[in-house]
Amino acid sequence: MKYLSVFFIAFLSINISVAQEVKVAIDSTLPDGVSFKPVNEFYIFGDATVIGNNLLSEDTKKPYNNKQEDNDNIKMKYVDIDDNPETFSSSQAKLTLPDDFKKIVYAGLYWTATYAYEKGVRKTVNNNFIYSGNGERSSVINQIKIKLPNQEYQDVTGDVIYDGSTNVAHAINSPYVCYADVTKLFQNTEDKAGNYTVANVKATEGYLSGGSAAGWMLYIIYQTPTDNPKYISTYNGFANVNDKPIDIVFKNFKSIDYGNVKTSMVVSALEGDNNLDLDECAILKANSNQFQSLSNGARYQQNFFNSTITNNSMVNRDRYPNSENTLGFDIAQLQIPNYNNSIISNDISETTMRLKTKSDRFYLYFTAFQTEIAQTFFEDVVQETTPVSKKAEVEPEIVRSNASTIASKDPKDTKRAPYVYYKKGLSSSAFRYLKRKKSTAVVGIEGGYYVITNTFLEQERANNWKDSLIKKGFDADVFVNSKNNWNYVYVLRSDFAEEAFKLMEELKTNYRYRDTWVFKANLD
Repeated sequence: MKYLSVFFIAFLSINISVAQEVKVAIDSTLPDGVSFKPVNEFYIFGDATVIGNNLLSEDTKKPYNNKQEDNDNIKMKYVDIDDNPETFSSSQAKLTLPDDFKKIVYAGLYWTATYAYEKGVRKTVNNNFIYSGNGERSSVINQIKIKLPNQEYQDVTGDVIYDGSTNVAHAINSPYVCYADVTKLFQNTEDKAGNYTVANVKATEGYLSGGSAAGWMLYIIYQTPTDNPKYISTYNGFANVNDKPIDIVFKNFKSIDYGNVKTSMVVSALEGDNNLDLDECAILKANSNQFQSLSNGARYQQNFFNSTITNNSMVNRDRYPNSENTLGFDIAQLQIPNYNNSIISNDISETTMRLKTKSDRFYLYFTAFQTEIAQTFFEDVVQETTPVSKKAEVEPEIVRSNASTIASKDPKDTKRAPYVYYKKGLSSSAFRYLKRKKSTAVVGIEGGYYVITNTFLEQERANNWKDSLIKKGFDADVFVNSKNNWNYVYVLRSDFAEEAFKLMEELKTNYRYRDTWVFKANLD
């Protein structure tokens, strides 16, 4: 979005930008947007993925790959790939799921655009752009269509998160964003992986002050076997990001106690131009007040929002059209580079994402955060909830919908009820998961099921803990995990999962050994 000397002729009022520092916590209020709030929280053995595509471009079907041009200078047309008379805009993206995925537990559909009027024209007078629009803006922006794999279109009516036409600060280009929970559509369809098409998202064609942009995004959470349980949360709102930082706080989790913490994020925004830099997405460093700017092979520290749709370091090509320049529409899924746990450390329960720009303002409307969490913390959540899925054939997921209405619980709160561990038994999903999960290849140890009571980075501490267990009558020993160089203190190695699981459960009834777990090594 270029800053130019612009005269705007239309029925809208003049844009007034409000510049002030904004701290976007769970319940903060933005001067020219809508505060970010959590949509839901999941504590789950699983993962998440995202797909989407833009809906305005230079051509209705051909990909646009000129990375040096911004949407300001493109005479926009609706992307419309389906040749269906019932749709005026449509684009497609492919959803891929792992072979061992169990079920989809959440699917959120978002669509967003700048929409001041139906069509706009631009003239140049004395080196200034003059914009004018025609065609009355429809008041119905929350009704679209979606086509699932091997199905026909279905109508979707969503909630309007924000409509800029009602705010003087955004009236010139009138950005909006809508959201619909479409989980039931996925759960009721047999073919979940494949091509998804979203249609009839309204936007301004032609020229618009600051440029016109449009797109849709589908964020999906699913159950699948993972080494550690995860905390996955989604947030939405509408923030005008400019030269003042906007912070979004992620909490209500407790990262794993040892080893490298795997963490990732998804962010989606409108109006981040490819050719304008100095915009950043950063995350707070562990045990520090400093922020680390994020980047990868497809996004750069000083030009993070660059009109692309990316999964980690790769541009997502499984789209139609698969434009390299999506002209003001961004979806970024990225692993957080967490070398030596410098960003998300062990036993952490909160972090902060920061967004800012010095050159090109953009509109953030969605973010998601996921990280591995401690098994003991996961079990605490399971025990404090009443999950129907505890009796299911897959690992339990605990859902806290409308998370902003739930009091935040400090994972380190010492004012807890007396410690009680409820044994799950050999018929539990936890034991079934242990049996079928892949084992870890570790150099120098015998294959089997190891009952681990503690892990230490320092060998001396590990030996001290081992000696204390021996004094209590345990047959304790230590091995070094070649994957992470940590010292694992164990009290049993068994060829049988049943024996190891029973001993683990017995030990966990004692608060001193509450973190005991079973490590499966060298059995595949």
